[in-house]
Amino acid sequence: MIPRTRLPEPLLQLAAAQAGVLSREQVLAFGITDRVVDRLVTQGTWRRVTRGVFAASAETWLQLAWAGVLLGGTSAIIGERSAGYLHGIERNPPDQVTIFVGRGGRVERDDRWRFLRSDRLGVKEPPRTRLPETVVDVAGACSDDELTAMLAEVIASGRARPEDILRVVASRSRVANRKLLTEILGDVADGTDSPLERRYLHSVERAHGLPRAERRRRPAQRFRTDAWYRAFGLIIELDGAAYHRGNARSTDMTRDNLHQLNGITTLRFTWTHVVGRPCAVARQVAVMLARNGWSGELRTCPRCCAEDFAP
Repeated sequence: MIPRTRLPEPLLQLAAAQAGVLSREQVLAFGITDRVVDRLVTQGTWRRVTRGVFAASAETWLQLAWAGVLLGGTSAIIGERSAGYLHGIERNPPDQVTIFVGRGGRVERDDRWRFLRSDRLGVKEPPRTRLPETVVDVAGACSDDELTAMLAEVIASGRARPEDILRVVASRSRVANRKLLTEILGDVADGTDSPLERRYLHSVERAHGLPRAERRRRPAQRFRTDAWYRAFGLIIELDGAAYHRGNARSTDMTRDNLHQLNGITTLRFTWTHVVGRPCAVARQVAVMLARNGWSGELRTCPRCCAEDFAP
């Protein structure tokens, strides 16, 4: 009977730190021979992930990510949507792990990984591209609303500043969705922190020549508002249907009443209003602004029609 090999504790700790994955080079450095490795695999103690990479636990996405790093060599960095998932800006892990490898890095032909030749700096473990770079990398695969939500969350959380992301954009000759990315960053920096708020800003306020509202302000020192026309005593609140129910609806009522007591009127619109009939929303806002002293003129946009301006 072949005696069971007792693995060094530091090797076990290294495997635990790498989601159960070890490279052949790492194993040999601890004095474990290829013959012992083959026996561990045959016994089912270890599993062969791919050539030169072994796993001591059940397969997970994080394990595949670590395996890609070990395959790529010392310069290997997880990137694009794979890095986005590790940073928490992608909800689901991609089916294929993207790995950036510098010159001399190893490239494996396997559908589980996508290796790209590019020198990138990594952060954290497993090493991944920095958050501002990751945002720019994934921007091309996002819709307008998805990109708005992602940038708003990243910037609101303080994990990246607009100028950090813009610096990455400026440093590259080719950036997918460069114009849109730059535009949304400007909107987010100006206080727009949801896709619905950005839709209101562009499709309602700017498209129809309404005055510029202040965003994320506290007129009554307690509640923040989506848009506040300070000079005209008008607040616009934009309600996502999934959020404004139950306790949230009660809070909305308390906020509206408090603002009314302070002489400020609130108009509320949902996604259906702002996206479905932005011109009608613009008319309602313009009417209230005019009652409160706005002397401007409501401008028509290419979408405007008689139905949109009906009461």
